[in-house]
Amino acid sequence: MEKHCIHVEKVFDWVARSVKLTKKETLTEPIVKNDICVDICIPCGKKTIVWSAEESVQAFGTVTVVYEQGCGQKMDVFINGEFAFSLQEGESRSVTISHLHDVQVECEGNGMCVGRVCIQLHQQLHRMNDCEHIRCILTDACGQPIEPEQMTCRILDERQTVHVTLPNGKHVNLQRVYVLIEAFVVVQCIRKDGTVWETRPISLATMEDVLLCAPAETTIVCETVTADCKVAFLSTTCPQIFISVQLCQHVQALGRVKVELEGTICLPRVEQQVNICPQHVHIPSCPI
Repeated sequence: MEKHCIHVEKVFDWVARSVKLTKKETLTEPIVKNDICVDICIPCGKKTIVWSAEESVQAFGTVTVVYEQGCGQKMDVFINGEFAFSLQEGESRSVTISHLHDVQVECEGNGMCVGRVCIQLHQQLHRMNDCEHIRCILTDACGQPIEPEQMTCRILDERQTVHVTLPNGKHVNLQRVYVLIEAFVVVQCIRKDGTVWETRPISLATMEDVLLCAPAETTIVCETVTADCKVAFLSTTCPQIFISVQLCQHVQALGRVKVELEGTICLPRVEQQVNICPQHVHIPSCPI
């Protein structure tokens, strides 16, 4: 056996810890996101409302009108009571409106007017007392869902050496390391009519200290293993919510060290050929 020296990464210390982030938030702009499609089948010559927003909400979004077939003449489209554009049979058009109240259509000629209106709708709610289910989703700063290990967990540069007495009475020097933890959550609410509103990303953050055996040349690594988010209404008229995010984190002190090992040089073995063909079965001749 020969002796070999290799460089490896050593774990000087490793702690698993629970972190809780909480926040009370007043929701000023809860948003309902919904895709709506309504079929048009109305008598020609009659101006008809095909969609209208709720009175208690402010809506905005993109309206697409398709004129499939009708009375041989144009279809006039009115948004918020004002003329928006005209379509011929087989045409479609989209327009984005910042304040959307209603969509009306009127086809010229005789017979029935057929088509559809699709709206990518966003609505700002003033009251949220009709939520049947509410949940919060872990996201990044832009509101995209993420996994716990993608969360921000940053180690600050400052370290402080402290004298600690262990339970066995031994005195040791440990380092106090500061960890900045930040999470973003989006709160979703499923309403009684089946629509879903959601908030913009809400930030929660805390700074905590951890005692580790972390000499000067070590690197501190922080990873979030699991995350559980809970949300509850405090008031539906303001409205106010309370968010709690429970995290399980691993914090390690890592460093490169030289280790001496005993071993021999490893060489590849010679491949053994294996016969996979079955043996020939001898069939005896007939006794004639």
